[in-house]
Amino acid sequence: MNTSLKTSSIKNHQDSQSFLSDSVKNNTASDWIQYLSKSATSIKDLSSSQQMRFHLAKFTQELEHQSNRHLFHLTLTYKPFEDYSYSPKNTNDFFIHFYTKHFLPFLLNTKNFQRIKYREIQPICLAFLDEHESQVSTQKYLNASRFSARLHHHAILAIHSDTLDRMQTLIGENTLASNKFSTKVMSSHVRECDAMCLLYASKMYAKYPDFLSFPDRLH
Repeated sequence: MNTSLKTSSIKNHQDSQSFLSDSVKNNTASDWIQYLSKSATSIKDLSSSQQMRFHLAKFTQELEHQSNRHLFHLTLTYKPFEDYSYSPKNTNDFFIHFYTKHFLPFLLNTKNFQRIKYREIQPICLAFLDEHESQVSTQKYLNASRFSARLHHHAILAIHSDTLDRMQTLIGENTLASNKFSTKVMSSHVRECDAMCLLYASKMYAKYPDFLSFPDRLH
């Protein structure tokens, strides 16, 4: 793997930005249902996977309003090998390593984040697999043209107020795309968001239902 690659912009940022701008204005249960299915008029009209996404969005909204957490949307893409395509398990392993070995120690300013006093202020994180749009990438890695159908992650993080200042230093593009956080990360993007953003982050949930959650598995 070429670890000296320059990080690149995430191609779906513009779509994400447009979605987030709309979500500020449209953040009610009926808006969520309409986003999930144009033909649905109630949650009963949604498929089982759409209902799951609805309830996860409701969960994150409750974290924001009842537990005084601050919501952030994190996107990570990963550097490809020349002759190997990452499986969902590979990609999830990349995120777990990034999150537990680098991100949490930075955010909590300790490697002992498993201790009870730190566990209480850990972010609540839901990380979903996604696919890039199926078009040829304009960049080349290891002299090989790449299709942008690689798997990557969208994560929604509910940040405790005690760690908010450190989290805000990560807002922006490629603040996490360095060897300090992971040699596997190609590009990153961090922004503040609201609960409806989870619907965007989980758009491939029907295909990849085994999302990651921290600190406890929620599903």
